[in-house]
Amino acid sequence: MLPERPTAADLEAAYVRRGAQVAACDAARRLAVETLKAERDLIDAWAHGRKEAGPILPGD
Repeated sequence: MLPERPTAADLEAAYVRRGAQVAACDAARRLAVETLKAERDLIDAWAHGRKEAGPILPGD
């Protein structure tokens, strides 16, 4: 939040704060995407391994 009559220093501090928020959000988004991709890779590897192993339980 800026004061009623912001100075150049107030504006600069606001831009720096907002930049840090954007950087943190981008990092969190990147981590979420990497996690999702890794999870899907593990699921694909598991499914591929099950196909090669053949049926495990009756009805598989």
